[in-house]
Amino acid sequence: MRMFQQVSSVVIASVATVAQAGLALAQITAPSVGQVPAGTNIKDILIKVGNWLLTIAGALAVVYLIYGGIMYIVGGEKGAEKAKTMIINAITGLVIIALASLIARLVVKTLGA
Repeated sequence: MRMFQQVSSVVIASVATVAQAGLALAQITAPSVGQVPAGTNIKDILIKVGNWLLTIAGALAVVYLIYGGIMYIVGGEKGAEKAKTMIINAITGLVIIALASLIARLVVKTLGA
């Protein structure tokens, strides 16, 4: 149980640090809630939402990969097997996310949207 607490505290600290980087680097002001900038169409909104979803999925896959790496190091013999599976699943997820992004961009370019 103590090992899980240590690993979870490292993961939470890492995520909190990365999450604050966006706040520190933000240099533009976002429109207030409920306002849509003039000239925005549904295509642009869908592209932005899709990009956000892929970004969040990629970040979660990287966190899962890091967690698997930590488990591999501190998990012992039994934990190493579980960690290998976690690492393989995280890498598979990253590949799927990258391919989804590529396919989405191809579809947008092909349709001329």
